[in-house]
Amino acid sequence: MSEPTRQQILDAAAQVYAEAGFRGATTRRIAEVAGVNEVTLFRLFGSKANLIDEVIRSCRQGEQIPLAEQPADPETELTAWAAASHAFMVERRGMLRSAVAELHEHPEHSADATDHPVASFRELRAYVDRLHTAGRVPSTRDANTACTMLLGTLFTDALHRDMMPSMFPPAADAPRAYVRLFLRAIGATAVVLLALVGALHVTAPAALAQAASATAPQTLSLADALKMAERKNEGVAIAAAGVQRAIGQQTQIDAQRKPQIAGTVGYQRALQNQFAEITERLAPPADSSGGGGGGGFTDSPIARIFAAPTTAVFTLNATQNLYSAGRIPAARAGARAGRSAAEIAYTAARSQAALEVAQAYFDAVASDRFVAIAESSLVLVDRTLAQVTLAREVGTAAEFDLLRATVARDNQRPVVIRAEGARTAAYLRLKQVLDLPLNAPLTLTTPIRDDAGARANPIGPLTLADDRTIVPDTSVAARAPVRQAEAVVRAQESALQAAKLARLPALQLSSVYQRFAYPPDGTFLPSALDLYFPNWNVSLGLSVPVLSGGRLRGERMVAEANLSEAQQRLQQSREGAALDALLALNQFAQAEAAYLASVGTDAQAAKAYQIAEVRFKEGVSTTLELTEVRVQLEQARLQRVNAARDLEVARLRLALLKDLPLPIPGSR
Repeated sequence: MSEPTRQQILDAAAQVYAEAGFRGATTRRIAEVAGVNEVTLFRLFGSKANLIDEVIRSCRQGEQIPLAEQPADPETELTAWAAASHAFMVERRGMLRSAVAELHEHPEHSADATDHPVASFRELRAYVDRLHTAGRVPSTRDANTACTMLLGTLFTDALHRDMMPSMFPPAADAPRAYVRLFLRAIGATAVVLLALVGALHVTAPAALAQAASATAPQTLSLADALKMAERKNEGVAIAAAGVQRAIGQQTQIDAQRKPQIAGTVGYQRALQNQFAEITERLAPPADSSGGGGGGGFTDSPIARIFAAPTTAVFTLNATQNLYSAGRIPAARAGARAGRSAAEIAYTAARSQAALEVAQAYFDAVASDRFVAIAESSLVLVDRTLAQVTLAREVGTAAEFDLLRATVARDNQRPVVIRAEGARTAAYLRLKQVLDLPLNAPLTLTTPIRDDAGARANPIGPLTLADDRTIVPDTSVAARAPVRQAEAVVRAQESALQAAKLARLPALQLSSVYQRFAYPPDGTFLPSALDLYFPNWNVSLGLSVPVLSGGRLRGERMVAEANLSEAQQRLQQSREGAALDALLALNQFAQAEAAYLASVGTDAQAAKAYQIAEVRFKEGVSTTLELTEVRVQLEQARLQRVNAARDLEVARLRLALLKDLPLPIPGSR
């Protein structure tokens, strides 16, 4: 028989093997497709096994475009190489599917089936090394992973594009798109960009470094986030302003005990002066005898002072409260209590900000875990779909199983999208709380602890995620809202005492020291000190409220109402603090129990899925059972992450409970 007839039989065997697999590729069917006698087939190849072996060996043969020894244009060279490799696998798509599906039954074919991808990997890996030597890529640290990714993508595209065309880019653009991703993965794009910058003779390395650092993700630990919360939280800033206001009010009241001295300067120009007018009109006529000048009041110094057109006055006023009937001490006590309340509110605002930031931080960390879980579930359903697809091609799976696996895969994609959207929202919330740029990349470095440790003592020392160790204090008297309410009660008691003492007399000493000057016309101020005339008075005043029209009584009623309200709020704070402490302890206990339970459930679900996958591969179970177990595994993983996150928040809330404000009724 001539060589074309031998090739004709090999082509027919390849076609039948691709359609029906090893068992379905009978010698009779191959002979019929080849148009030869079955005896001819045995005479040339000896047996069916030898014929199929030679068919599979053709998978390792093929003309492939070699990669350049001296890389010049990596994208063009790799695209041509990837397109040729992809076309080779597409041409043998059916044979590859059958060979992969039957490797567990015919392991003798594994060397032939894997020879082409292994050789392709070696050639591609060597090309990456040449790129690195030529300075086209910065490092070969991730080269193996990147090569595996490119070859695996080409293999998946070649074998499954006809079944799932929507998953892949257009066939004409696919090799170049895959190669571009591969080049970015090994850093070739960045190196080319830097080489371009160098070619343009950029002489600003500092600016280039700054631009590179601007796009680098910012790393943020929980400890750093808590420090930033104290600096940038609006509630903390408002509470700090309240402390400053209370200190100012206390300083104002303390000043009432000390002397008060004020100085004033006055300069007066008389446009019309009654004393000058009187002097001019009533002055006696001049003495005609020439026996002497004027005289009398008109020419006296007093008359000249009162009639002076310009007067300059320098004044010092001094006052000192000698006796206030206890009003000033009461006001000082109230100011001290008000300052104490403001400082407690500031501490509570800091603790509340820390709790809010920690919650946002752990939400963002958990969202990363949720995305990873969703993506891993997508990998599982993709793997299941591939297995069912191959089983369907060889006739061991029903169409219902294939449809069910396809639906499960398609349903998992929106889950991944929702998880990614939730992660974006969580990160935006954290950046907003910390006043960070919303578009800046962020990497969180403090993980949610998932060590499945022993149960912690809720009243003993608690180690937080930022490595702090705090002993919780759940007593009512230690709570910040209770201490703040007690300070307010003390302030209102002092205000009531001051209102009651307002009816008593007050004694005040005051003094006024003045210097008067009367500059003559044509001058601004006298130049001699003896022309400044002193005036100094000291007075002792006693003030007694006689009739206030009910003002004092109204002030006392207001003070009594404020005190009663403060006392009721104190009682509310005590009751709320007692309840909140019990709820915090219960929340911590529940979170810890839920976490420990989720750890066991997660381990059991993982083991169950492994068993279910083995059962499915062996044909013992159906895709329905495998899907149900996978869903249970995904739920168990999500519950574990949620439980670990809730435990971290409950642990932090219990540790900060002493300084936290009471929750608003109806809020969560």
